[in-house]
Amino acid sequence: MKKYKNIAIITGDLVKSSNISSDQLKQMNDKLDIFLEKNPNVMLPLAYYRGDSFQLMVEPAKSAEIALIIQSIVLSTTETLARISIGIGSASKVITGNVLQSEGEAFHLSGHQLDKMKDEGRIFKIATQSKIHQPMLAGSFHLTENIISGWKTGQASVVSLVTRCKTQKEIAWKLNINESSVSKALKSAGWAAIKSFLEGYEQTIKMI
Repeated sequence: MKKYKNIAIITGDLVKSSNISSDQLKQMNDKLDIFLEKNPNVMLPLAYYRGDSFQLMVEPAKSAEIALIIQSIVLSTTETLARISIGIGSASKVITGNVLQSEGEAFHLSGHQLDKMKDEGRIFKIATQSKIHQPMLAGSFHLTENIISGWKTGQASVVSLVTRCKTQKEIAWKLNINESSVSKALKSAGWAAIKSFLEGYEQTIKMI
């Protein structure tokens, strides 16, 4: 059992999960495994609970990027979004390989916030204990959420690969589409604004 002073917990659940087919769920799970399995910023692997909910522990500075890519994979494979809550704080108990049996401040922040998101109609939020940075982070997440909520499945497919491919040509090859289609998808998905958000987020989290 380990303790950590500063971690990020990503907790999520699928919107309209009853409409998702078993084939779509398998495709989603397979792509999430590929993305997360060798990601050096994942501290405890993705685990599912209550059928349509999930949780994982990651490095705080990369938590927004990981959450966004998870969102893009969910949308591109299931044609629906996920409510995703990030909680940043300490962990009083960390069980190696088992995020669902681990505990601490970050877990409570993430889970408690997710419980309220359905009634609020939100899909992307963050909770920290920083009185200085929380208002700015909350606002930037809300703005980013407005972009995400307008994504189409094709845009999400491109976004799901953008942080793992070195060039747009590589993305085009993986998706079997034209390179110009990749460029158009990233532009219409607001990737330039999202990239700026992620860069600012990483710098802010490092100051907390």
